[in-house]
Amino acid sequence: MTRGQRLSAALALAAAILLAGRAAAIVYSDQEWFANLGALSVWNAQVSNLLWLYGAAVVIGIAFTWINVSAVRRSVVALIVPKRHANVEFGEEVPSARLRALTAAVSIGITAASLLALPSWTTLALWRSNVTFAETDPYFTLDLSHFVTWLPLEIGAYQWCLALFAMTAILVVALYALTPSLSWDSRGLHVTPYARRHITVLGAILLLFAAWGFRLDAFRELIQGSGVDGLLTRTDHVWLIPSDLALSLVTLGAAVVLLVAGWMGQTITAFASVTVIIIGTVAAQLVGPWISARIAASPANAVAERPYLETRAEFNARAFPRDPIPPSVKYLADSALLANAGQVQIRGALADVAFPNARGAAVVRDVPRLIVAPRLGSGFARLMHAWSEQNPRMMSGTIPSTAAFIRERDVRSRVAALAPVFTLSGSIGAIPTSRGVLWVVDLYTTSETYPLSAPHQLYNSRLTYRHHAATAYVSGGTAATIIVPDSALDPVARAWFSAHPGRYITPGVPADMITPPPVAPAIPTGSTAEDQLFRQNVSRIYERMRATLDSGDLRAFGSAFDSLGVVIRGRR
Repeated sequence: MTRGQRLSAALALAAAILLAGRAAAIVYSDQEWFANLGALSVWNAQVSNLLWLYGAAVVIGIAFTWINVSAVRRSVVALIVPKRHANVEFGEEVPSARLRALTAAVSIGITAASLLALPSWTTLALWRSNVTFAETDPYFTLDLSHFVTWLPLEIGAYQWCLALFAMTAILVVALYALTPSLSWDSRGLHVTPYARRHITVLGAILLLFAAWGFRLDAFRELIQGSGVDGLLTRTDHVWLIPSDLALSLVTLGAAVVLLVAGWMGQTITAFASVTVIIIGTVAAQLVGPWISARIAASPANAVAERPYLETRAEFNARAFPRDPIPPSVKYLADSALLANAGQVQIRGALADVAFPNARGAAVVRDVPRLIVAPRLGSGFARLMHAWSEQNPRMMSGTIPSTAAFIRERDVRSRVAALAPVFTLSGSIGAIPTSRGVLWVVDLYTTSETYPLSAPHQLYNSRLTYRHHAATAYVSGGTAATIIVPDSALDPVARAWFSAHPGRYITPGVPADMITPPPVAPAIPTGSTAEDQLFRQNVSRIYERMRATLDSGDLRAFGSAFDSLGVVIRGRR
């Protein structure tokens, strides 16, 4: 190994150590944050589902890509790279070890790109929570949890598999085109038997994906039908759903025919099977809706449509119940009035450590230990926290080990981390307390795949299900965060809270979080200038005591307290 190669290897090793260290630091800091809030089960769920999701995707993706690229490599006797030395041209065979390394690199690259199409870990976590509605749809007779929890996961898996397959198939065909295995001249396309069989297998897999897609389309008819606002109609039930299922079965058969015919070299039979599928798809997508529209326009269909109208009304009432006024809405007007009066800073008072749109982490001296956050600590703990934030100033010896290390100071981000499967309300309420502003956020169970209900547009989402699930409270002064579930929970919220209990879930708001701001002690009234001056001094010192107590500066609080004693003794 040359000196330059050794230097490159050392730099690569150092970069790997730094990246691995940063990742470990983030994991450590996250774990400490969740544990401090009493929500360790949520962190465990996040880690385990991420490992399952990405672990399975990486293993399957690398294996699938490796097998296909290796198959192309085996079809070539040797890879010759042209070389030139002076006026002499010659070819040099690429070593097999280098080809294997290149195959591994390509497999990893394609797999990494496909990970962008994976569903979120919360989709897997929600399905693993064992949600049960104990209600079935009237057409497939499946529990509604199939649509709310399983179907989003299956759609996400389908999209990821299709993305991985598409990238791999394009690469395989391109590699064959660079070799004599696949060539085109004046006489037509020439394909070697080896390449033909490989491409045939890929074609059969593509038809399997098509069959899978038709099956998913049958379920999607209950979510977005051909009626007004995407509602299911009689024609969807009688025509479109059966046609989707029939196309799925026919496509499965065509995949088998294509595989056998292509493997045996029967090109005409293979081409015919693919043609049948294309014609069937076009007929289902174009002719089917035309027939459905004609049926829907007939007078007899209006009578036959009534049971479907009743079913839609029933499911819509279940999907969108009339919820009571959320706490965040109730407290919005009050907080606005207080802000206008200058009594509360809605954007977060100077003493607040958590408030809407707060950015970055913070290290706060917290002598009375009122702030709910991990301590900065010393040694290994401090190193991990500083590394996770990439802030070497946190290693300074001037910062005590008892200082609070506050992450996720933004109210929405903080609540979303503790309740990742719920949708947060658009509004945030505020309640003034003795420990800063108490921020209020409502949580909703939402779904885009609940069947047979009229969709509601919310921001960029098309929701078919929305239930109020809980209310979150975040103390601006202490960063304490709790979630108060509703007394009557929908099946999704009930399953999630049961699967992930913790100290952050309470049946009600603790009294110490909603204590109103203290009132200044009553001062005997007087008419003399001396009395007025005394009242002003006491009020001023009292406000200074409150400010120092909120900031945790006990030394300044003691000084203010002594000053108050001097003023009172002087009055006597």
